[in-house]
Amino acid sequence: MMTENPTSILVRAAEPDDALDLASLKVVCWRSAYPGLIPQSELDHLDAASEAPHWRDWLSDSESRMIACLVELDGELVGYGLAGPMRLGDRPGREIDADAELYALYVHPDHLRKGLGQRLMAALLEKMMSDGYSSLGAWMVGGNLVAEAFYHKLGAEEAGKRVEIRHGRIAYREKAWRWSTLSALKTNLERLLMQSEGER
Repeated sequence: MMTENPTSILVRAAEPDDALDLASLKVVCWRSAYPGLIPQSELDHLDAASEAPHWRDWLSDSESRMIACLVELDGELVGYGLAGPMRLGDRPGREIDADAELYALYVHPDHLRKGLGQRLMAALLEKMMSDGYSSLGAWMVGGNLVAEAFYHKLGAEEAGKRVEIRHGRIAYREKAWRWSTLSALKTNLERLLMQSEGER
């Protein structure tokens, strides 16, 4: 039986012209994911218009080696993922033992559990592997149970914890995750994508 209005899903590289849409989506995702986990004042002061120039700069910087992908559902931006070389030096002695880092992976709260995060991860993974990376780490805000469950499904292992200090106080806690090989991540991801396709 044919579906009258099939859903169109497009995963593509992010471009500088996507800056404002990406900044707007970040605000929505953060305000949905982090109440009670990071200071409410930080969430209240998020502003897409003021962040958009920074997004444009990041997406225009060919020297950063950042991989940026987004997913559109029927032409609407609903998710984005960022990855690149492991950032070193910001937490001496707390770096994750991996050569690549997943900087961000967000899907609009209205479109979770549709396999879109898996598709984003697959696009990032393909590019990371083609760029020669072999392992992957990620820092995430502690207590984000949705993200933790997703990482567990993809075979990640916990790799440490740290705290973010603001004005002499703990602002929020972070947990590290690690995939020791991208090939193992690819195997787990392919299995999940096949399951998602079978449920359609």
